[in-house]
Amino acid sequence: MTEGAAQVPGITLADSWRSFRTAIGLGWAIEANWSDPFLFAIYTMAKPLAAAMILVVMFQVITGGQGTEFLQFLIVGSALWNVVFGVMGGLVQSILEDRERYKMMKYVVVTPSSLFPFLLGRSVARVLTSLVAVVLTLAVGVVFLGVDLQLNLLLLVPATLIGVTAVVALGVFMAGWCLQLRQEAWSYPEAIAGALYLISGAIFPVDILPAFLHPVALASPTTWWLEASRRALVGHGAPGIDGQPGLFEVFSDGQIMLFLVISTAIAIPLALAAFRWFMRRAREAGLLDMTTGS
Repeated sequence: MTEGAAQVPGITLADSWRSFRTAIGLGWAIEANWSDPFLFAIYTMAKPLAAAMILVVMFQVITGGQGTEFLQFLIVGSALWNVVFGVMGGLVQSILEDRERYKMMKYVVVTPSSLFPFLLGRSVARVLTSLVAVVLTLAVGVVFLGVDLQLNLLLLVPATLIGVTAVVALGVFMAGWCLQLRQEAWSYPEAIAGALYLISGAIFPVDILPAFLHPVALASPTTWWLEASRRALVGHGAPGIDGQPGLFEVFSDGQIMLFLVISTAIAIPLALAAFRWFMRRAREAGLLDMTTGS
């Protein structure tokens, strides 16, 4: 929340960094439920491994182990979606937990600090555990399904940095929006992530979607991030349907990255502006200490 920093005299970059750093430790402790680090590490690995093994069984039963190109498409999309679900859900749950479970949101807001770095710091643990899930899911694909990774780090590194930034921007928007909801606020992040899951080409090509949804899919930075990441990880993007060229096959790697950068550059200022407006409205409407009963 940048407006808070503008309104309170004396707030510096060092203050924001201190708030962010403190929130990282707090977020990690809450995410681990103050448990033993070894036990938390086991849980962190067990959950994505179980999900990946279920994916293995589903693929073997449905396809009989055939269709390598689609398998690679499916594994990469499923792995990377852990980041979208974890980051978006993490940001929203952080702000809702502080408001409704720990009853600390109103106190954080009135302190001479900014809520925005505190919110980002609280979500760092979710980002890290999501990245662990990505690595484990890809490892299961390589070991048990024979997925052939062809790493292109020159494409993968910038695509990951920009893509995760875009997902954080979407999460910031969702966090501010969910503060406005008076009922079932906790369930909305999962619903929105599920909608993006369908239109972003995570488990099936965007070509399958009805034509009127194509502009929506192409406007989302997650769509371009998944496409760039697939090309960086397995050497090709989304396959075509019934032998027809895929929607993204006409674009080069550079063009895919360009569209990712453009969509992210649009998403970030829109998300920040919306978050500022949502926080201002939450203050005026007295929503910072509300309990939705979810």
